[in-house]
This record gives sequence, structure tokens and C-alpha cells, in this order.
Amino acid sequence: NTGFPCNQDLIHCTHRHEYPANLNIAIKNSCNPYFYQVMRAAVVRHQSPNGFEDARLGLGQWQKMVKSFGLGEKLGVDMGQEKRGLIPSPEYYDKHLGYHRWNFKTVYSLSIGQGEIGITGLQTANVMATIANRGWYVAPHFVRSIGKNGQPLPEYRQRHYTAVDTTLFKYVIPGMCEVVDGRGGTAPLASLRQFGISVAGKTGTVQNSHGYDHSAFAAFAPANDPKIAIAVFIENGGFGGSAAAPAAGLMMERYLRGKVAGYHHRMEDWIKYGNLTIKAHH
Repeated sequence: NTGFPCNQDLIHCTHRHEYPANLNIAIKNSCNPYFYQVMRAAVVRHQSPNGFEDARLGLGQWQKMVKSFGLGEKLGVDMGQEKRGLIPSPEYYDKHLGYHRWNFKTVYSLSIGQGEIGITGLQTANVMATIANRGWYVAPHFVRSIGKNGQPLPEYRQRHYTAVDTTLFKYVIPGMCEVVDGRGGTAPLASLRQFGISVAGKTGTVQNSHGYDHSAFAAFAPANDPKIAIAVFIENGGFGGSAAAPAAGLMMERYLRGKVAGYHHRMEDWIKYGNLTIKAHH
């Protein structure tokens, strides 16, 4: 739970919060400078006296770790057109920029999920399932029917473990719960606390050079006994907490409780029939 200063000279932070930021504070407040410095520590490891080669080695190790979450590869779902996404490798940058022509400063935007990274909605939900399971996932599938005993066949229960120590996931989840239920968290509209359900989540704002930003939110619940993992993306919806988070909260509420509380019907109607773009908020 190393602390880093929220250094605005490195990369812009869009939220005000206490600092130096530790892991919980950084997750809760989406502190971009914190994750910039975490990735710099992961990539710039002084494994070579040549800074360019050091970046190649560090990024290769980072990519291997990230891909173990099922990113940058097909998950094997029941879709003929499943997309791989992209977790860029050293070879990717060698091809596009030239061998030993790039370093950490070239790729730092990867630290906050920008730059060349490409991740599908299903992969995002699968990452949530992986965190919920404390380090493993089962390839997701579409369900046509459920048998009498309600148990999946053995071939659909194979666990895929990440390259991250399973004991480390417990340090991530408290910050994700603070995102939703903590004071000043970025996704209070996804809270199910009134029903005794703790939600662990993370907001995202996907920058869009062609118009309004996209709203993103991913979560699982209940945090300590997970039953559902979800990812919601709303085009041109703005901040993740303003459009995607309430939509995810309603879907989790209906799944876990079998219904939506009466005082949430107005929000449900807005999600179903309203204009969720940031333009409509203004």
C-alpha cells in the first residue's frame, strides 16, 4: 500500500483528495498520478543500463502480467466475432516507433487505461470476476438452459489463474468499496448499501476525441460473497459515476434482489427511456 504524491506535473488528476495517495485513496478517487507512478515503478526497473532496453524489459513483464487476466486475448466465449483487444508489447512499439526509439515516457498513458490499450466490455466484466474470485476466472459463456442440479459441466469450470499472487487481491477490494460507499467516492449512485449489499467497483471516463467522453463503470457484488460481475459503458455519457454507475447499480439490484425498489423506478425509467449522454445533463 505504497503512497505516492498526487503530482499534477506528471499527469492530470481530475479529483481532489487527501495525499500522498495510497492504494485505497487512489482507487476511490481515480488518482491518475498514483497509477502513473505505480506503472513507472513496474516498467522502469533498472534491469539494463540502457534506458530504452530497460523499458523494453519492464514493459514485457508488465504485459505478461496484464494478459494473464484474459486481456489482449480471446476469452473463448460462444461468439464467432469475439475481439481480442490489445495489450501492447515491446515488439508493438518497436514496429511502430523503431527499436530502442521509445521509453516509459512514450507509454505512460497505459497506466490509466489510455494510449494503445484496447479492452472489450466482456473482458472488463471478466476482470471484475477475477478480482471477486481473488485471482482466477472461468471463461464466460452464454447460457441456453440450466440443468436440474444447476451445476455447470466440468469443462466449463476450469479455473484460469492470473500471474498475480492471490493474496494480494484483498488489498484492492477495500478501495473499490470506497468508490461506491465511501465519502467522496466517485460512484455513490451505484450503492446498494440500503439493502445491506456492499458493492466493489471502479469508475472510468473514456476520452473521446470525436465528441463527449464515454461513461464506464465496472463492479461486483456483494463484495465479500460475490454473485455478479458487471461492466457498463454508455457512449458520450461523461463521467463514469454519472451514467454508467447508476445503470450498473440498478442491474445489480434487480439481479440480487429480484426487483427494483419503488423509489428507484424513476431512475430505472431514466436508464430505460432517457437520454444518458452528457449533452442531456447540461
